[in-house]
Amino acid sequence: GGKGTQFRQARIMAALSSSSAVGGKIAIICPPTAPALDYKPLNICEFLIGNELAAFEGDYEDITAIMFVATGGDASLLTPLFDKCPNVRWVHSLFAGVDSIAPFITHRLQHRPEVAMSNGRGAFSASLAEYVMASALHFNKKFSTCAKNRAERKWDKFVMPVLEGKTIGFLGFGSIGQKTATLASAFGMKVLALRRDPGQSPPSGFEDVEMYSPDQKLELFAAADFVVSVLPGTPETTDFCGAAEFGAMKPSGVFISVGRGTVVDEEALADCLEEGRIAGAALDVFKTEPLPESSRLWSCENLIMTAHNADYTDDYFSLGWRIWRQNFEALQAGSPVCTPVDRLARD
Repeated sequence: GGKGTQFRQARIMAALSSSSAVGGKIAIICPPTAPALDYKPLNICEFLIGNELAAFEGDYEDITAIMFVATGGDASLLTPLFDKCPNVRWVHSLFAGVDSIAPFITHRLQHRPEVAMSNGRGAFSASLAEYVMASALHFNKKFSTCAKNRAERKWDKFVMPVLEGKTIGFLGFGSIGQKTATLASAFGMKVLALRRDPGQSPPSGFEDVEMYSPDQKLELFAAADFVVSVLPGTPETTDFCGAAEFGAMKPSGVFISVGRGTVVDEEALADCLEEGRIAGAALDVFKTEPLPESSRLWSCENLIMTAHNADYTDDYFSLGWRIWRQNFEALQAGSPVCTPVDRLARD
């Protein structure tokens, strides 16, 4: 009745007027059986879970935050659910990639500064950084040659290069790039980084990193012994690494991609690898996933390929929830979110 409606309105107003942006219920877009839900925190707030609009019916006004879980979550549900929930003040993507929800960010959040938007970036940076360095060491120490020699019972005392003194260049320099740069620096490598705005002051602790602008891209490809793409998948980054870029690399150069597969012109890379114009490549991400059996990349010998699992650690989901909780607690304290997402959906 009327009292129930008044009580509900009072509760919503209390939630909105408090310092917390998340005083009500939190809608999680994913199937109720999603493995990620096994790791959700208990007794911290009320979660509503579903992968269709009907799951949230009757609770629209009580929902103050929405979380999207990319593993099984229906990205197309985000816009209609957001439109039905007038009191949402926070949207969070459990994982770092926001390419699947980029249209929602652009069309709904770009002009809504009062709605916080965050993601799980940083959760998997350690694993991805290790993958990059393992790939660099694989080619640097010629481990495929070692395996071939063992299989052929061949005693081959070949020259073993070192990473120390080599140059590693990053395309993008967010959490993953910075974590990897820290490891590369420990090996004694020189670090370059391409950023959208190279003029902005470098992140703390990375003052020695040589910054490049997007129009200096070919210079970075030419200068680096290892080029590492950690770029997100956006219209601006599609085929950002193509024939011209691979053509600028040293013959001893190695290309490593752990950001998004749309960044790489795979045909151009296959040409380059088949003709031996660079020493090798390591790809964890692809334009189409799973990678079609018809792809030429499968037959490139000097290529490390993984199934977008360089970040799939045994604590994958709990790491994602840890970042969620940091953002939740920041909002509860009246602070901005810790991992904000660019409203133009380019980060």
